[in-house]
Order: sequence, then C-alpha cells, then structure tokens
Amino acid sequence: MQRTFNSKLINLIIARVIVLIFATGVCAISQLIATTDSGKQVIIFPDHTWIEKNEAINSNSCNLRNEQNATQSEISTACSMLSQGWRYVMPKPKSKQASWNNHDRRTTWWYGYWYNYKTGAYSDITPKLHQNKLYLGDNQNNSGAWRNGGTPLLPDIFMSLLSKDEYVNY
Repeated sequence: MQRTFNSKLINLIIARVIVLIFATGVCAISQLIATTDSGKQVIIFPDHTWIEKNEAINSNSCNLRNEQNATQSEISTACSMLSQGWRYVMPKPKSKQASWNNHDRRTTWWYGYWYNYKTGAYSDITPKLHQNKLYLGDNQNNSGAWRNGGTPLLPDIFMSLLSKDEYVNY
C-alpha cells in the first residue's frame, strides 16, 4: 500500500524547515528565485536553503553593523563575506595624541586589517570574490603592526559593515 501526504502536512514541514534555517543564521545571497507549489516565490541559497522572496535582507539579518547608506547589493556582498568568516578590525590609536580627527603626522596608529575567523587567514586588502566562489585576501597579517602618520583613511562600506569596532565619522 502506498502512502501519500496531503499538501497541508508538506507545507507544515516546509515551514518548520524555514524556522530551522533562520535559527542557524544563514545569510549567503543568491540570485536563484523559484516558485513553490503553493505559488510563493522563494530565494534559494547556495547551501540549498531558502526564504520567501518578500522578506528583505538587511544588515541586522546577517549580524552586520548598521550602516544607513549601504545599498542592498553591498549588504548582500557583506553577508556573503561574513558567511565565509571575514571580519574587519578597525585601525586604533596607539599614541595618546592619536584620534580620528587629529591629522598630526607625529601620531601612531595600529593598522586595520581583515581576519577570517573560520580559516585563520589575514588580509591587508578587502577580500575579493574568485571564480571558486570564495572571498580571498592577500595573506598580509598586520594585526600587531603600527604606523606613524596621522589619521588613517576612513573605512569603506565593507570595512564598516563587517567591523564590530567603533570609529568616529568626521
């Protein structure tokens, strides 16, 4: 005897899977959009999980810093970078006189750098997406290095979104 499941039971199972997916914090972005049997459009991620299309992806859904002038594309890229383990550590003042608005070239600063907490990799440059779908940096470790010369350049949008550190926007 063959058993068949009714569509309500299947939809209930799918709903529980969606809740489980959100609980695990999946945030990689894909452009693949599909329509379910019930007519709902969903975004399918590379790891074969999905969410409903009408649920907007924002910086809070991926545990990013809140950056008001970030575009949807920048947030999507940052979510993908974070899902692969990349975080940015902001430059920090080393000398007492150093601060974000002090351009005195005699001050000293700890370098800012990229760190991948999943692989242990470091990078001086923003990691770039390669053909293998991985974000890779330049393997330069500036984590314990410092420099002379006044305030560093302000962080770009990805540095800002993927950092847990504070900085002063002057």
